[in-house]
Amino acid sequence: MKNRKSGQLIISMLALLGASIATVQAAVPEVAEPVKISFINSSDSDFIAAVYGQALKQAGYEVKYVTVDSAAQYTAVQTGDIDVTLGAWQTTGVEMTKAALASGKVNNYGPTGVKVTEGWWYPQYLVEVCPGLPSWEALKQPKCAAALATAGTAPKGRFVDAPADWGSRSDERISHFELPFALVNSGSPAALLATFQGAIDRKQPILGWMYTPNWFTEKNPGAFVQFPDSRPEVDVLKLGNKAAFARIPVAEKILQKFTLDKGAVAKAMDQIDNEGSSPEEEADTWISAHADRVQGWAK
Repeated sequence: MKNRKSGQLIISMLALLGASIATVQAAVPEVAEPVKISFINSSDSDFIAAVYGQALKQAGYEVKYVTVDSAAQYTAVQTGDIDVTLGAWQTTGVEMTKAALASGKVNNYGPTGVKVTEGWWYPQYLVEVCPGLPSWEALKQPKCAAALATAGTAPKGRFVDAPADWGSRSDERISHFELPFALVNSGSPAALLATFQGAIDRKQPILGWMYTPNWFTEKNPGAFVQFPDSRPEVDVLKLGNKAAFARIPVAEKILQKFTLDKGAVAKAMDQIDNEGSSPEEEADTWISAHADRVQGWAK
């Protein structure tokens, strides 16, 4: 009887050891190639992507950040030029997301947890020359357009738009609502914020494209213009290439559980845009402060 019990104990211990080995093996990266994650040269989106990428590095994966245009990432995740984007904003990116999913090559891994708002934004003092804001109808007043006009846009007011590859469709809005504005695209997210900040520092009237979360809107009082089609607090989705993630189930599990909040994004943006930090550095800082949470993503 004693030998029988000893044998059963040994069998149980071996079973536990085998399970432990299997768990360790499951956690080891399944492929040698790096996981390709999109960067779009926008500190908010790149920080979100970097938190996922740096979490993968902690799990043992190789990671490659691939810089693409904002619009191009939706096609790139279909073709496999990137494996994943964590910047599928369901504002300007709704139709491109639908097209990516309709291809049958892309999975929707759900929201990042970051709620965003995009649209036409103005500093609070613009109400003085455009009374009636935030209603869009205030923008039709001749004195409003005149106050926003520049040498290059007069007699129309200037609308400082997002970078062209963001697909803001501001031109369609101007046409649909018959607004007296000329659209001027920004060359980059940094240029957009710099144009706004320069005007605010001089207390000059300005109207343009803006997005939250963002350190800029937290530091400068203002509001979004309210249009009939305005959509505040919209999700940012995680889109992954099906074939790529079929080969890396642990990375897929981390992606499924990954969440952030907009406060973390705004804080990281401030450090990246104004203090010379990088998305990877800010991601490492955030991960260090949330180690237990990040470890739970892989379980």
